Amino acid sequence: MYSFIAINARRPLGALFATGLLCAAAACGRTHTVTTADGKVSYQEKGKDAGTVTVTGKDGSTATLSYNQNKLPDDYPKDVPTYSPAKVVMSQSASEKNARNLMLESPDPLDKIVDFYKKGLDSNGWKTESTVTTGQLTMLTATKDHRGLSLQITDNGGKRGVVQILSDKN
Repeated sequence: MYSFIAINARRPLGALFATGLLCAAAACGRTHTVTTADGKVSYQEKGKDAGTVTVTGKDGSTATLSYNQNKLPDDYPKDVPTYSPAKVVMSQSASEKNARNLMLESPDPLDKIVDFYKKGLDSNGWKTESTVTTGQLTMLTATKDHRGLSLQITDNGGKRGVVQILSDKN
């Protein structure tokens, strides 16, 4: 794991998401820091299913990823609709571009979930830029102010998956 982090320290967002997933899967210890010639990576477990990973470059710049399973973050933007009933499978946030990634699962039909997001985006001031439907997948992209939102809603047989990716546009 350490060589992977050192190699990818120049691409902090990718390294953060990958490291966060590795830590979640490997059940990282409470706090640990790895230092390389390119900087350091620190991760801290925050309970059974949550934690934070911080990458610090040798120039002092930092990028942080927080991850959480089974819970919508308290600071998740209120103007971004979140489907219910749905189980939160994973949530992540990264300091770079205020990126947020939310994965949900719901037993409701695909068309009901898609309709919820179309109406919810509109009523919260989002402008839907595109909607693409192919078989068992619907993708929506929307913008509001300086932010962009990408939604992917998939039909996986007995349940539907929803992925929400939110970040600053620039």
